Amino acid sequence: MEPVTLLRLARRYWLLILLPAVIAGGLSLWFDLQRPPRYVATARLLVTYPVVNGVDTADTWQMTDYLIDDLPQVLSSAAFAARVEPLLAARGVALSQADIQQGVRITPLHRAIDLSGEAASPAAARALVEATIDTLRRDGLTFWGRADAQLSVVVLDEAGEPRVARSLRAMLFDAALRAALGLVAGFALAVGATLFSAAGKERPWKSVTM
Repeated sequence: MEPVTLLRLARRYWLLILLPAVIAGGLSLWFDLQRPPRYVATARLLVTYPVVNGVDTADTWQMTDYLIDDLPQVLSSAAFAARVEPLLAARGVALSQADIQQGVRITPLHRAIDLSGEAASPAAARALVEATIDTLRRDGLTFWGRADAQLSVVVLDEAGEPRVARSLRAMLFDAALRAALGLVAGFALAVGATLFSAAGKERPWKSVTM
């Protein structure tokens, strides 16, 4: 389709083209604004396999790499959430095991990790991070079948002030993407309307006038 044809199409069916974009973008932003806010607290940790007899070995560092590779699966497991839940209750925070599994995330940075906790309130988000750290220190190696040693967990940066999980900027970006999809759908509707109105003619695009 030539550019001049697209221009004529847009001028004739501009309302049909814009309407899906406005509806899609507006509804997306409206639904996002109606959701209760979620908060995220983040701490930076240095996690290593325990040193045997005070001597670092290549095996120790290799085991550390394996542990960090496995941590995302461990932290999102029901078994780990069951250990964290009573620690949260002792802090006065009530989160279900499903909330704990969905709320705990890590971002590995070599042998350091950024540990994040997401919850419905700033206090719950911070408590989730703290309870996760305590569980890693106390029971971390038990998930690998080692009850005779403890995982070395050093807090490099304490959990800071929790932030809103989804900012207004992110909501606007999502709304813009959906509006763009709506614009594409609007063009498709305009093309369909043109073909339908010009059905039976030899050159249907001639029906698009300035």
